Parts: sequence; structure tokens; C-alpha cells
Amino acid sequence: MAVLGQTGAGKSSLLNVLFGTDLAIGDVRPATRRPEPITLPGAHGHQLVFWDMPGIGESAAADVEYMTMYADKLLACDVVIWAVHADSRSTTYEALCLRRLLETADPATRARLVNKLTFVMTKADMLHPPPWVFSVNGDSGSFTPSLRLDEQLEERARYFEEVFLAPWGDFLTTSTYNPGGFSVADDRMTFNDHTVRYRGYFSRQVCEAYQHRYPDRADVFARLRDNHRVVPCSARFRYNLTRIMVAVVNRLGFGAAARFQRLLGDVDRLSQVPVPVMRELGNFLIWDGDRKVFDLADPALPPNL
Repeated sequence: MAVLGQTGAGKSSLLNVLFGTDLAIGDVRPATRRPEPITLPGAHGHQLVFWDMPGIGESAAADVEYMTMYADKLLACDVVIWAVHADSRSTTYEALCLRRLLETADPATRARLVNKLTFVMTKADMLHPPPWVFSVNGDSGSFTPSLRLDEQLEERARYFEEVFLAPWGDFLTTSTYNPGGFSVADDRMTFNDHTVRYRGYFSRQVCEAYQHRYPDRADVFARLRDNHRVVPCSARFRYNLTRIMVAVVNRLGFGAAARFQRLLGDVDRLSQVPVPVMRELGNFLIWDGDRKVFDLADPALPPNL
């Protein structure tokens, strides 16, 4: 697996919180200048290798070299995460780089490459002013976006879908497991006893149309839709890391969950942030077990929280 994207998108930070690594992070200057491998063991001798790649956009000269690296890793890897900065408004260059990578391939290879990609929207914690909610559970807790912020994240994720995924709709496929008894008469939908597969871009509108027509199979269509979503996340707030991990394992194909159970066995820990760490991150609303809401800016905040 490789992690690609523009410089400063937080690729190294994301890998650090997902897998407990200690890759260098550059707040001012790019820290990753060559591919950095991370190897994790799976069951029965399987290994999962993650490549932290240099970020494009540092300079025109560097990008010539980096794009060659990207092309090699896109061909060699089973799964590729493309990290997009949540607060980015300059997606044109990244979309152009993606187009250059894909258009050099023949149609069959292009389809294979584009279906390796999972897009994540990093540094969601930098979007404001809608607040984040911190749910306390003992000495730690987890971050959840407020309703208004969640809507903002979804709107931005859909925009990135339109930029990065929709143009390649003719080459996209999505699949999920068949829970049994699935039957839909549709030229784009194929299925067997184990798998349901859709040929094309499974957009929100497509998903809602199928769910309206076959409401008893809404969960199947929701899973098909998940494969073509852009996932908002935050390494700092450890937000949505489980969704990314599940997306990675799903992309590895049938049986991958069993081979890499180590990655999924304790996914709940991924979202946990110690309270002392939370207090250093900024000003949030906090929801505790007694259904009380606190504001960290309030001097009356209980000192033991």
C-alpha cells in the first residue's frame, strides 16, 4: 500500500497514528523526500507493506522525479491512499497529476489503477468555526464533529469526489459481500453467493435511487457507496481512522480481513485521545457521561476534567 498526495497533506502523520510508527513530520519543510516503507505482520506469514511517499507540489523539478515514483508505486501496490488536505482550494494541480498518471495507461490498466485508489480528506480538524465535540469516557475520549461541521465535512468530501473520482466513472467498480438473497435486475450490477459488484461510479444519487427501489437491501447499497466516498479524517483528533483502516482491508479483497486481523482487532483504540492531550489541542465542546456540556474557555470548567 502507498500513501500519495500533495506536500503538507499529513501523509506521514496519518501513518503514524494508524500504525504507531515514528515517521518524521515537517511542519514547515517537507519531511519525506524518498519512499519510506513500513512493514506490518499478518496471519500465516502474510506481510503488509505501507509506503510513505514524498508529497507533490514542492517544486516542478522535484515533481518530475516524484511522479515517476508515484507511477511505479501505483502499478506495484494493491491499495493506494491519496491524501487531500481538507482546507485545500487548489485541487486543480492534484487532479492534473492524477490524470497524468492514469492517462498514460491503456484502458484495462487504467481501470485497474483507478480502482486501487481510496481518497481521504486529511486535517479535518483545521476546518472551523463549527466546533468539535469531545466525548469523555474516563481518562480518554473521542472527537466527533458537531452537526453543522459534519455537514460541512460531507459537503467538502462530495466536492472532492466530483474532482477526483467522477471523471473516471467509466473505469470504476465497487463491490461488497453478499449477505444472502440479493437479487437485482440491472445491467451494471452482478452478484454471486459471496459478492455484489457494481460497474461505474456509485455516487450518492445512484445509491439513493437503488435504496429507494430496493429498500430491503439498503445496507448493501450503502456499503457499495462507501467504496466511492472521500473519507474525512484527522490524525490530530484521531477522527475516522477506523473507516480508513476498514477501507484499506476491503480494498485488499476477499479474505484480507482474516489475514490482517491484527489491524482490525482493536480498532476502537484508534479513536481514543487521552484527556490531557485533548486539553492541549484547542477549544472544544465536551460531552461527558452525565450529559453535561462544557466549554474549555469557561473558567468554571471542572479542574479534574
